[in-house]
Formats: sequence, structure tokens, C-alpha cells
Amino acid sequence: MPYVIPHVFKAGEKAIAEQVNANFNYLKQSLEQLSTTLGSQISASEDLLGDDIEELQTQFQNISTLIQNRDTILNLGSIVTPDPLPDGQIPTADINLNADRIQRAAILANAQIVFPTLDDDEIFTNTMLEFTLSENCSLALPGTVTYSGGEPPEIAADGVTVNRLIFDTTTGGDNWCCYYSSLSTSQNSSDESETEAV
Repeated sequence: MPYVIPHVFKAGEKAIAEQVNANFNYLKQSLEQLSTTLGSQISASEDLLGDDIEELQTQFQNISTLIQNRDTILNLGSIVTPDPLPDGQIPTADINLNADRIQRAAILANAQIVFPTLDDDEIFTNTMLEFTLSENCSLALPGTVTYSGGEPPEIAADGVTVNRLIFDTTTGGDNWCCYYSSLSTSQNSSDESETEAV
């Protein structure tokens, strides 16, 4: 005698099919909503990324301009000018050199160089001071240093020329060597050339 599927089971099968269909529609709607949300987020991220790229391009252009104008770079460094004394006199400013650093400054007063104190285990170090020196100002150079030209160089004090002093030691600071160069950034100078001290 053939087996007959009960009507109750067919009704249950229909209910299962309807539930599967409902789940499918819910999943479809969820995916569509997720797609819309992700699309909006991606669009917003692209806008933000575009803004960031434009800002980076602007910064790069500004940096390129600064590199071409070395005198402007100096203005980003420290400005060396001590506070006046009670009697109105301007004291000598100390230019403290920190080890293993490149320092840029615009020196607006008489100044003297102070070498860094090295740690006991620090044998070799060097530092570079790149600066302009205002007119009628002087920079006292250490007399215990060995200079590349044999004598301390003449520092340009015109507020325009970029002077560069490179100090190094291989004896933990007992002895220092100095190398000097300069670069004229004057608007009137058509031939800007770097001059090494002899």
C-alpha cells in the first residue's frame, strides 16, 4: 500500500518555505542597507582623503619654498636674544650646543658658544650650528678648538649670510674640531655660492 504524505506535513513544509523566504528577504534588505552604509562611508573617506592629500600637497609646496629660501628656514629655528639687564644692557647670549643635533638660529645679540657636556660613555659626537648674525653683533668662538683653516673663521655679521659651524669630537669632548662655511642669501647676489674656510 503506497505511503501518503500527511496533509499536516505539507502544511509544515509550506511554513518552512515561507520562513526561508522571509529570512532571505531580510538578508537581502540587510545586505542592501550595508551596501548603502558602506558606500556612504567610502564616499566620506574619499572626501577626507582628498582633503588630506590637498593639505599634504600644500605642506610640500611650503617646504619646497622654505628649502629654496634658506634664510626663511632660519626663521623657523630659535631666535637668540637675551633679556636686557636692569641697567638696560644686553648681556652676552650663550649658544648651548646639544650633541648630535642640527640647530638653526637667528642671533640678534653678542653671543658665545657653550659646548655640551657628554656622558662618560659618549666618545664621538658632532653638532652643526647654522645661523645668521645681526649687524653690529659678534659670536665668540672657543679658542681651544682646532679650526679647519688653522685660525677661527671670520663670521659674517650682516643678518643675511647663513654661517655654518660643524663641531665634532672623537675624545669625549676633550678636544673639538670645527669646520666653517657660509652661504650668501642676499637678494642682490646673483651668484649664491657656498664658501669653505681655508
